[in-house]
Order: sequence, then C-alpha cells, then structure tokens
Amino acid sequence: MLIAERKETMKFSNLLLEILTVSVFVLSSMTMNAEDTNNKDKNHNPSDSITHKAWTVSGPLGKITPVEEKDNLDELHIVNVADKKTISSQDHASLGSPFLSLIYADRIKKSDFLMLTPYEAHYLSPNEIIHHNTKKPLSRFSYVGGGPSNRSDRCVSGLFSVSANKKFNIGAYGDWVNSYGAFESSSTRNCNAGFFSTYLGDKTDITASISFSKYENYENGGVADENMVTHPEENGNIAEENIPVNLPSNTFNKFKGFNMYLNYKRHLGRLKLPFVESSAQDSAFADSVAPQQNELTMSKISPVSLIFDAKFESDWKRYTERAISESHNKFYGIDDSLKFRNLNNKQTLDSVLFRQFKTNIGLNLNEEFNKVLKFGFAPYFALDLKSYHYSEGKMLYRGMDEVFLKENKINTEDFTDSMGYMGRPLWAENQPLKMGIGANLSKHSGSHFFYDLLGEYYFLDEKKTGSSFLLSGTVSTLFDIKGKMPVSVDGHFSLENKCPDFFEDFYYSNYLSWSNDFDNKREMKISGDIKLPKIGLSGSVGYVNLGNYIYFDKYGLPNQSKDAQNIFYVKVREDLKLWWLRWNNEICYQATSDDYVLPLPSFSWYSNFYIQTPSIFKKSLTMQIGVDCRYYSKYYAQGYMPATGMFCSQHDKEYGGYPLLNAYASAQLKILKMFIVWNHLNREMGDNRNYIASPGYPMSTSFIRMGISVEFDD
Repeated sequence: MLIAERKETMKFSNLLLEILTVSVFVLSSMTMNAEDTNNKDKNHNPSDSITHKAWTVSGPLGKITPVEEKDNLDELHIVNVADKKTISSQDHASLGSPFLSLIYADRIKKSDFLMLTPYEAHYLSPNEIIHHNTKKPLSRFSYVGGGPSNRSDRCVSGLFSVSANKKFNIGAYGDWVNSYGAFESSSTRNCNAGFFSTYLGDKTDITASISFSKYENYENGGVADENMVTHPEENGNIAEENIPVNLPSNTFNKFKGFNMYLNYKRHLGRLKLPFVESSAQDSAFADSVAPQQNELTMSKISPVSLIFDAKFESDWKRYTERAISESHNKFYGIDDSLKFRNLNNKQTLDSVLFRQFKTNIGLNLNEEFNKVLKFGFAPYFALDLKSYHYSEGKMLYRGMDEVFLKENKINTEDFTDSMGYMGRPLWAENQPLKMGIGANLSKHSGSHFFYDLLGEYYFLDEKKTGSSFLLSGTVSTLFDIKGKMPVSVDGHFSLENKCPDFFEDFYYSNYLSWSNDFDNKREMKISGDIKLPKIGLSGSVGYVNLGNYIYFDKYGLPNQSKDAQNIFYVKVREDLKLWWLRWNNEICYQATSDDYVLPLPSFSWYSNFYIQTPSIFKKSLTMQIGVDCRYYSKYYAQGYMPATGMFCSQHDKEYGGYPLLNAYASAQLKILKMFIVWNHLNREMGDNRNYIASPGYPMSTSFIRMGISVEFDD
C-alpha cells in the first residue's frame, strides 16, 4: 500500500514539475511580447526600467539580505552553474552530474538529507531563491546548446516576476538541463522549478516559496581502462563514446525533491523612522554599508516583530539496475569481497525517502530602538522533525506458506536472491525529533563596526543526548586608508556539536548495508576576510577542526575518524585592469592533516584573461574575448560509489596536475547576450592526455557550446 501511494505521489509530482517549468517559459514569452503603455510617456526615464530590488532570505528567522545581480558578461560563458561557485571541482564531465568542490571552504550544506550531497551544487535551497520587487514585469530567458549531434548538451532557463504594487510580488523560475555526456551511459537530466512571492507591508511581512527539483544521471562506474583516455594511440584511438565503461547496462540514480518555505513577520508597536547613526552611505563604503540598511522591509520600523519561520522538505532517491549483469558483479566485487553482497541477483531498486518539518518561532527586538546599547536581539524556539523511510532488510525464507506469499504479493521467481533468500525488503520508518532554543544578537547600523552572533542549544536531539549546539558569529569593520583606500575586514567563527545523520548510522541496500552507532560530530571553523575593492584585491584565511569526522572509505562504507581532522587554507583573488585588458586570478592553498580521510589538492588556481571593449556602436554593444584556465595540483582524488552516490576515499593513485583551458567570446547588445565557448581546447594540443579527474572519470571532452540570454523588464 505504501509503495502504491508513493508511486502515485511521484507521478503527480512529475506532472506538476513539467507543467511548472513550461509555465515559466510561457510567462516569460508572454512578457517579452507585451507592450507597456508607459513607454509612450515622453518623460519616461530608461533607467526606471532596470531599477528593481532583489534579496534573499536566510537564517533562523528569515533575515533579508539585499542581492546585487550582475548585469554584465562576467561568467556568461561558464555553463555549469556549479563551476561558478568554486574554482576547483570533480564531476562526471556531464552537465548536472554528481559534483564535489575541491575547496573545502566552498562546501556548503544545503539540506539535512545525506543522499542529496552529490547534487547540492545544482540544488536551489529556499535561502538561495532571489526574490524581486520590480516597478515593471521582469522576464528572463536563456538557451545553451553544444557538442556533437549524438552527444549534445541542452540547457533552458527562465524567470518571471511581477509586482502588483509596491508591497506585493509574485514570480516563477525554471531551469532544465539535458546532457548526453561524452562517454557511454553518462547522460543527465536535471530540472529545478518553483514559485516565490513576497508581501512587505507596514505591519506584516510575508515571504513564501515552493520549489521542485529532479535530477537523474546514468551511472557507468567510470571507464574500464584509464589508459584508453591517457594513451589513446596505444589503444587504437577509440572515440570517447566507444571507450568501454564498468557499468554499460541501464543503471541510474534518480532524485526528486520538493520544499515549501514560509516566513511571517508581524510588527508590533508604533512605527517610527529608523535610527541611523551617521551618513555612511555617502562615504567610500557605500557599496559595503548599503546591504546593512534594511531598506527592503519598510520605510518605517517597529520596536518588536513576532516571527514565524517554517520549512517543509520531502526528498526521494532511488538507485536502479534494471538488470544485473556480470559487469555489475565484477564492479562491486561480489565474487571476491565480503564487503559487498548481492541480495537480489536480478535487479536493484534501492530507495530512501526523507521528510523534514522545521520551524522557528521568536521575537525580534529591533536595534534601531536601542539607542543606548545599539544592538538587536532575537530569541526563538526551534522545532525540527525528520522522517526517514527506508528498506528494513527483513528477508523471507523458502518454505513460507502460500497464503503468506499471496497476501504479501511475493513472486518467488522474481525475488529469490543469490543467497537463497526470498522476498522483498520491508519498509520501515524512523522519526527523530529535535527541540531547542536559540538567540541572535546583531548590530547592522552605524558606519564602522557590525556583528551578527547566533547561538542554539537543543535539549532534545536525534539521539536524545541533549548535547547538540551551535555557536557562530561574524564581526565586520570598515575603514579608509588615508581617505583613498576603502578596506573591509570580516571575521567568522563557528562551533557545532551535532548527531550523525541517520543514514550514516544505518543503511540497507542490495550491495551495501551498515549499522553503526557513531558519536556526535564536532566542527570548529575560524576564518577572516579582507577586501580592497579599489584595487580589486581580496583574500581570506581559515582553519577548520573536525572531531569524530565521518567519511566513506574505499569500499563505500562510512567510518568515523578517531583523530581530529585539521584543514588550513588561504585564498587570494586579484582582478587586474589595464585599458581594455582584464586578468582575474583566484588562488587557493590548502593543507589537510590526513589525505586519505579528507583528501584535498594543495594548490588550486583559476585564471581568466580577456579583452573587454567599451560600449561601441552608439553605446549599445559590449564584447569580451578571452581564455580561462582551471588547475589543481595532484592529490588522492576521491572515488565514487554509484550504489549510494557518495564520494569515497582512496589512496592508490593521485590525480590532477592538468590545466583545463576554455576559449570564449561573448557580447551584449542591449537586452540580448550571447556567447560561444570552445571547451577544453588544450585537449587537441600537445601530447598531454592526462585529464582524468578522479578514478575512472575523465574531465569533459573538447567541443563547442553556444548560448543566448534575453532579459525584459519593460
């Protein structure tokens, strides 16, 4: 009964997801063709058409943070959205495939669902959704295509946002990726879509969103022989799509996600003009200080706000092998390893379901009314209910009576496994509950010194230890060197003690199963950032200490390290400008205490050298022509376990030390942007073919992509 209900739910969510995506594109097209009567006004100011506010909502009580969206050609040629978030990474060379940042500081946890980890770079969490408040309807549409006809990539995305008045806005977004990949059984199909809405009134603020995600990637287990990639001349120069892979049959992972978010603020007391200490907006720090002034919420502020913040998330993941072959048994080592076993030797259908309801209820005492101590204070109560549905693993023996088999609809022919057991695993449920209290202490007004401190303590956690807590804080300052060089400095600190994830403790599947009782994980982070925007220089330095760190070993099984893991890193970015020439560089150095438990490349570098023309042809056309490069030093790159989708440690071979070059040209003609990029151009140059990124998985092959993007806000 449970399985039937889940199938119906999945069918409905698939239909709703497809309808939603199409709707976004239709709305965008309708907006593009619409005429605004205001354009007929002789006094119409063109700048009004591009003026709109954008922001995200984050934190335990839905803090509004203004966002400045880029309206230039920078990063337009970078098609893989995940590559825009980090300078160094490993994936399966297909757009939307499982992805891992090689910069530890760039690994950001977006969900409490462990099985979402390989897709988090593509996943859009509620606090990443950009909300808009536009004077006129805003619509965007983009299309990207490339690659050979039989292994092509296609990406489509759209956005529509409209404001009924100054207070109420509604919008929708969607993006779709279909990549066949250069190698056999490496295609991906990804989709994100959703609705968002805001109401910012005098007494009430409401922010809401509904999001859908669907990721599907075929699993080939990597190429069977890396020499066919690194030394093609010794193996007949076989084309990429014909290179043998470990899992050539129909094997794939599928993820479906759904989340709803609601933040409600009720402002109590008489509204007053906000208290502003100084006119810092007129100083050289205007760009840095502006986000601190919460002008998006209202022009008047109340002394106290009652806040309700809630999120519901439902995720489902399945690993499927429609038919188990000898290649599957060989890949998982069924014959010669006790770490793996084959409970069903005909097919694999490993599914897990995760649901979470999380809410925070609190009060916000606005700092604008605290003229003496000048800080804001927000205490709250936190409730977190999770639900894990999983295969329990109970097996039925031969000799069960026919009545039992009939009642449970068990087909003895289809469900007799290689170990002589019969039947399908039963579904079970685990529902851990967390309850606690928290508080946020902050100062965002003023001109030179700001801070934001957060503390949470859970007197009831998943394992009922009562020891889960979080302490974090950010301290910022602004100053000017001799009145000519503005500088901003930020310091960050966090200390967290939390229970291991349920699936780190327990998991059951056709190949892998484990039952653990891990201790609570501890994480301490300390970092500092400095920015000198006038000369385009920024940098950060950080230290991370991980206690009871849980990692996946070479067999794909979770283990808890007895020794603390330490990571030290330094990141520097410099953007140089000289006439039409631009040269952007970002370098990261990392040191890890154990390169098996937590492997990281010591050195990573991203460089982008290009020519940017000024606006030409009556200031309507801008162009960029350049080459970018990604490089990281050799290290013990993590392997990948298709059965769980987890990245696993290995210490047999180092990977890296290979530059990946892309040549591109992009242009903007008023509302139209376009680009063409030659990916991995150096693959066709020289004899260096050592572009294997991780065990069995090469980098992307060499091909050309083209794309266009159109934005209308009139």
